[in-house]
Amino acid sequence: MTRVFLLLLLASAVTLPARAELGIALAPMRIEIQISAGGQYTESFRLSNEAAEPVRVRGELLDWYLDDSMTPQFADRYEQEKDLSCRDWLQINPREMDLVANGTFRVRYTLRVPAETPEGEYHCGVGFVTMPPIHPSQPAMGMFIAVRAVAAFYVVIGNPSSEPSFKDLSLRNASDGAWEAVAWFENQGLRHYRMQGFVEVLDERGQMVERVEYPSVPVLPKRVQALPLRLKSSLAPGAYQLRLQADVGLPEILEATTRVVVEGSSRNKQ
Repeated sequence: MTRVFLLLLLASAVTLPARAELGIALAPMRIEIQISAGGQYTESFRLSNEAAEPVRVRGELLDWYLDDSMTPQFADRYEQEKDLSCRDWLQINPREMDLVANGTFRVRYTLRVPAETPEGEYHCGVGFVTMPPIHPSQPAMGMFIAVRAVAAFYVVIGNPSSEPSFKDLSLRNASDGAWEAVAWFENQGLRHYRMQGFVEVLDERGQMVERVEYPSVPVLPKRVQALPLRLKSSLAPGAYQLRLQADVGLPEILEATTRVVVEGSSRNKQ
């Protein structure tokens, strides 16, 4: 079982007494389960309080997806994920807990798959968020910073497969003016695949300007996914070539090349 660390900081608009910084850690944070329709699976998380004071934590069941900046987005529910969500199959116990300073706690989770569930891969999440302390005798002041640790679930029913394909490669300006090389990949299958590879930027003479490696990033079932890579280079006006190599789990490595022209702060794909 692979373990991945993901920590999201949430600023809560609650005025509270100033206090020491909080920190929680969760393991595992990526969970892949192969199970039959109608089956049940039970395991536990290891939740740790890394702060030097006790903290109260609340568990939550979540939907998630990867946005067009390759950032996982977690929320109570996402309408666009409802057909591939396993959120309603999960239970966690307890839902609220007190963690002692520098202590650990085991939180049990149970997955119950409905008997009529079609073959495919389903995804959801479990989050743990720190709650505001209660000090009735003290006046409200300062800002409380909540810490959230999230685990992503991939639940595989039957023997589905992915269907990777490359769609497009282009150059775009990010909101802060930096350049991004954006590859678009599609997955028409019923199981996610992971994309690993790189994009190279070459100038008109074929000289390397920059090479950027992709992290191992999932492309979920039944979608087209943008995979942008931020460039460190400031590209002067002129013609460039983008060259992509991608390992998506197929026997062959996918390759693509495209020519782009930078005109001031804009870009045109040729």
